[in-house]
Amino acid sequence: MGAFSGVSQFFDRPLDSIATEFGYGADNILILQGREQELRTAFPGTYRNIRSCIQHADRRTPLAYAQDLVASWLIEDFFLKILSSEQYTITLNGADQGRKILESSRTSASSDFLITTPTKQIRLELMNDYTGFWRRREILHLRNDKYIRLKETGSLFIAVATPSNEFALFDFREEVPARYIPSHQPYGGKPAYEIQIPFTLFQPITAHGIEQSILQLL
Repeated sequence: MGAFSGVSQFFDRPLDSIATEFGYGADNILILQGREQELRTAFPGTYRNIRSCIQHADRRTPLAYAQDLVASWLIEDFFLKILSSEQYTITLNGADQGRKILESSRTSASSDFLITTPTKQIRLELMNDYTGFWRRREILHLRNDKYIRLKETGSLFIAVATPSNEFALFDFREEVPARYIPSHQPYGGKPAYEIQIPFTLFQPITAHGIEQSILQLL
């Protein structure tokens, strides 16, 4: 399941209405509505950038790829809102924080945030499972470079199981045991790491619950 379908199920209402509430531009609204010809006419630059992403689209059409990209921003902005706290500040920390599709933009299963307190800064990455696989199998897989980067940067990592509306939080400043997989088929045969995520780690997604989980680690 792609981001567009998964995020649509998570919000349970049309994504263009969510995007309007978040103040997204008209080009992103047209993308979510699937109005390709109008997008091409009114926003030729955005359309040209979408076409430049075709190498990242796999078997998707360029428009479907763009819909996944904008949908991934929506859930990122949703969590940016509920992750907020009076005890720390949290900001987006990525190239696409302007919410404009850039030339050759790539979607990502992760979202980068930066948490700042008076005494420290720490990165937080978010990854979504739209299929229920993590909850059902109690494992998740990270690309080789992502696992290594999380360790090297000492990041927090929030795993969101959208079908069950739950999350689990990992602290990569500590040892996070993982099984190395030299060739992982879902990642095109590239290396990956498998992490245990027992159902007991999952908590309901609430602003208070996520805030308290983060504060315990700061």
